[in-house]
Amino acid sequence: MTKVVHVLFSSKLGGAEQVAINISENLKSAYDFTYFSPAGSIQECLTDAEIAYRTFNPKRIFEFVRTMKAIDPDIIHAHDFKASFLVNLLFHHIPIVTHIHQAPRWQRGRNWKSIAFKYVGRKSARVLYVSDYAKESYRYQHKLSNVTIVPNGIDMARIVRMASPKPAQTFDLLFVGRLAEVKDPEKFVEIAQQLLVTNPELTIGIIGDGVLKERISRLIQATPQIKLLGFQSNPYQYMAAAKVVLSTSKSDGFGLTMVEAALLGAIPIAPPVGGISHTAVKVNGFIYMQEEALIEFLARLFSDAEFYCENKLRLANADLHYYDKTRFIDQIQRVYQEVLSNDGSR
Repeated sequence: MTKVVHVLFSSKLGGAEQVAINISENLKSAYDFTYFSPAGSIQECLTDAEIAYRTFNPKRIFEFVRTMKAIDPDIIHAHDFKASFLVNLLFHHIPIVTHIHQAPRWQRGRNWKSIAFKYVGRKSARVLYVSDYAKESYRYQHKLSNVTIVPNGIDMARIVRMASPKPAQTFDLLFVGRLAEVKDPEKFVEIAQQLLVTNPELTIGIIGDGVLKERISRLIQATPQIKLLGFQSNPYQYMAAAKVVLSTSKSDGFGLTMVEAALLGAIPIAPPVGGISHTAVKVNGFIYMQEEALIEFLARLFSDAEFYCENKLRLANADLHYYDKTRFIDQIQRVYQEVLSNDGSR
């Protein structure tokens, strides 16, 4: 069976990690998948999904190379920039699919990262972007001829199924994402605390794990209405019970949580950045241009039942078929088949 190795630098569940899991689960009858990442809470998700898992330490490169050569994969599927840089520098006889889920600011300018990625992109058998925005915002995208846009897809039936048990505690406003600088959970806390001045009865939840977890815990210590739930293997039950899912990302290539929120009936709201703003609009959610206007909008949503219902009804008219997993998985399989057919070294 054809062997595919996913390589990711994050040890916690996020959008890219969920994509790798979805691919592995839905193509396991045709491919033998192994998932590589630093050790962390992601292991629980992979164990539940019965996906082979190997840890690696970025500081122990030779050990990583030895383990990879022992597996002898037919394809390496590298997710995001760090993983793509690493495997393209280390492995020269294995076709690499570079899968970019982000749209960081540095890729717009002329700097060592954007210039170096030209090498990575050209060396890769295929470069996948999750959105037109993620591709077009790269300064040198016109230098790459091996690019494919593959919008993320979700297993809607599975998500709805997982969302059915109502959690013991529900929240009006929810943050779902990695507690990392790029997701800016500190900004979410700031907005939530301002909102609580006029709406003190609200319940607010933060789902996720990451390097900023301790800092977020300290920031909300004196605000009992805000709960830090940490990593949740099933965030969907909380999303389905929430009124609003708010993103405060500084950069985001796609914004998978916006689609999931719309599917589950929570109003998705995103900042005017990257692919996430395009996704929010496409699923009939909202984008906010200014923080003050956002707080006013949220305050009205939570205090005016009719206004909330009017805006929630917009979600019923959203066409989510574009994000169906079947289309996504078919595209990924075509990429794998084309990469293998074009690789004469194996």
